[in-house]
Amino acid sequence: MRKIIHSNAIFDVHTETVFNGYIVIMNDVIEAVVNQKDWTDDFSGEFFEFGDNMIVPGFIDAHIHFYLSALLHSGKIKSITGQSEVEVANQVDTIATVNGWKIGIGWFSSDFGQNIYPTHHSIDKVCNDTPVMLISGDAHSVWFNQSALDSLAITTQALPTNLSGEALQDQDGLTGCFTEAIAIHYLAKVLQPFKKSAAKDYLTYMKRLNQIGITSIADVALSGESWDEFIYPEIYEAIKGEATVRVSFYPAMRQETTHLTQLAHQFQDDWVQFGGVKQFFDGVTSTHTAYLKQEYATPYFKNDVGGPLLPIEKMRALILQANQMGWPIRIHTIGDQAIHSALCFYQESAQMYPLKSGVYNTLEHLEVMDPNDLPLTDQEHLVISVQPSHLLVGYETLDEEVGPDRASKMFPFHSLLRANGRLAFGTDSPVVVDVTPMDTIYYASSRRGKNGLPEQPLMPHEKLTVGQAIVAHTLGAAKAISREDLGEISSGKKADLCVLSKNLLALQEDEWSDCSVLRTMISGNWVWM
Repeated sequence: MRKIIHSNAIFDVHTETVFNGYIVIMNDVIEAVVNQKDWTDDFSGEFFEFGDNMIVPGFIDAHIHFYLSALLHSGKIKSITGQSEVEVANQVDTIATVNGWKIGIGWFSSDFGQNIYPTHHSIDKVCNDTPVMLISGDAHSVWFNQSALDSLAITTQALPTNLSGEALQDQDGLTGCFTEAIAIHYLAKVLQPFKKSAAKDYLTYMKRLNQIGITSIADVALSGESWDEFIYPEIYEAIKGEATVRVSFYPAMRQETTHLTQLAHQFQDDWVQFGGVKQFFDGVTSTHTAYLKQEYATPYFKNDVGGPLLPIEKMRALILQANQMGWPIRIHTIGDQAIHSALCFYQESAQMYPLKSGVYNTLEHLEVMDPNDLPLTDQEHLVISVQPSHLLVGYETLDEEVGPDRASKMFPFHSLLRANGRLAFGTDSPVVVDVTPMDTIYYASSRRGKNGLPEQPLMPHEKLTVGQAIVAHTLGAAKAISREDLGEISSGKKADLCVLSKNLLALQEDEWSDCSVLRTMISGNWVWM
């Protein structure tokens, strides 16, 4: 029942260094951590020697959309990208038809130009007999062909009401492009039949996550308004005996909380937990739906600052209501005005309804940051949940979208730590595809891709040390999901570990591609080796 692990490079999240020592595991928890110089033969058990291989806490993805990611990994959704509408549309023929649909993900309207959106006509030229849905890379828009519009009976008269977003139209009527909650409304309709085989897809994708060192995730709502937000705890419950990843899930925060209260009571074990709730303050810069303090660099109209997806007072009320219930709430904020307002509401809520120790609200993404608001991130029950891979998503168009001055201050990871903010790392998959924790750590510490691009690191003054980045992907991410039993290698914590082939702290930039995950352990059992 006992396992003993030795390594010359065990990572300490508190000192951000490695030490030579032993990890003693009994059942599913760490019984003791002993430095080499203090080791005695008091413990007996199955012994594992890892020499100079680095051992870190199991990585935690603090922000993932699991259902979409599992479908993408299974091949039921295909990743497609392109720099023009035609280039993307021409890839539709390569997409397999599943459940009567061709579904792809990965295009960005900002790659096509400012205020230019695709239409069904370009897909119709390639495929007019099968419904096609192309999901934007940021998952805030969908693009249909005419066959899809007909299949879903989408007309100008039948559009959903009281949802944020747009059903884009031109002189001929609906273009086939939809944004924000309206987009998610139709996305959910298309993907409902895929739930029938989702259990198998979930287990297969969990194994892929184990392969890259991930042991826990936060599965967060894709919408704060749609009738379906892609959070399915019943699937996790069905596979719990076979699952190899711990799950904290975050459905959308609603004014009516009866269903949420039921979920909070029903799901509170080591493997599947109701972690809290989620909402969306704004959208994304690529469609000018991120809420800014000042006008976009290339405004679509006078005083184009984007705007809140929900009325500001409603957002405030939902934050207060969630914290009053004792639930942490995660708020999607991209623009500096959304960030500022949410931080102020969190401060107010902390005074009125303080969360208990070890429970944290999170601010998600936090991309276009006003440096004047950095001090507001120093809050006792707040974690800033960010995705370093987003640095490299469309960085070529940031100046055009928000202007050079604001772009130069985006993704302020180092500044957040200096302001006493807590950082947690995740991927936002499938907004990015197959990004590993080591990729994420590399992006945060180098501020560019492994291909050496861009040649000059993005906002290099915001680089983190490798140690800081590992902490954000382990202990910081554990705080983001309010789990005090995860995120570090110490006595009493869950025995969730990752064994790496090399010591990340000693790698040069050109050596990262040679480093791999050798083994992954969860609850004292090897789930990847």
